[in-house]
Amino acid sequence: MRNLYQQRYGPCPGFPCVTVQPVSWGSQDMRETARGYKAIVDANTGKVFSIVSNDYRIITHEQAIEQVQSIIEKTEDLGGYDLKVHFYNDGGRMRCTFTFPRIAAEIRRGDLVNLQLHLSNSYDVTWPFMVVLGAFRLVCTNGLVVGKKILQIKKRHVFELDDLNIEQTITFATDRFQKQSGEWRDLDNIPLEPAVYGQVMEAMQFGKQATEEIVHQISQEATGYDEHDFPLMSLWAFYNVITWYLTHRAVSLNHRVEMEKRLRFAMVYLRRAQHVSRKGR
Repeated sequence: MRNLYQQRYGPCPGFPCVTVQPVSWGSQDMRETARGYKAIVDANTGKVFSIVSNDYRIITHEQAIEQVQSIIEKTEDLGGYDLKVHFYNDGGRMRCTFTFPRIAAEIRRGDLVNLQLHLSNSYDVTWPFMVVLGAFRLVCTNGLVVGKKILQIKKRHVFELDDLNIEQTITFATDRFQKQSGEWRDLDNIPLEPAVYGQVMEAMQFGKQATEEIVHQISQEATGYDEHDFPLMSLWAFYNVITWYLTHRAVSLNHRVEMEKRLRFAMVYLRRAQHVSRKGR
């Protein structure tokens, strides 16, 4: 029986054919089996993704997608969705993105923030099974960058998927999305200060080339400069420049995921500036 992904989109190119193999060691004449361990292998290519303990439960990429899809299909408030799947390390890591076009907040004319769900899973044990539901900046058709994390479920591969209570937490998170839209609009009315710029750039740990590209993009987006040659722009405009870089310049899926983690941390400084601005009004 085909899973929901296959029913909706057809065959699943790129999905590894995962199997478990025993782990052995020693010479050809004296092979010993490593007790308590197993290898996760792509049967089609022979690639060994990882060696794990026997307690490790494999959650296949297809199973993970199907589990989340089945919950989304039952959550009427979410409406329809667009789905994209990306792989890294020959399928050892998967990133699946569900975008819900019906659930969006317009920050300013033509500037939408969409509700999205990011599902991550891996066979090389680099990423746990993880579901992140939040507000994402829709920069263009491939613009999928974290704006506000509303829900995160993160589990090691020692749990059954049915034990995660995903359905209940997704319903709760969709309610929070609407309450957050006013805060995002507020960012467009607060000017970027040099201290906040420095804190965010430090948290992102950009290299020299990345910094130069961001500075250039800021010069294109700024409405002018102050007497100290600091660009005039809102917190929201600055945030958009950062997401532009992650969307269009990240060298790989792995790099992008890492940068998105840093952005979630860096958002603390934007929210702090927002809080200070509100107190001063």
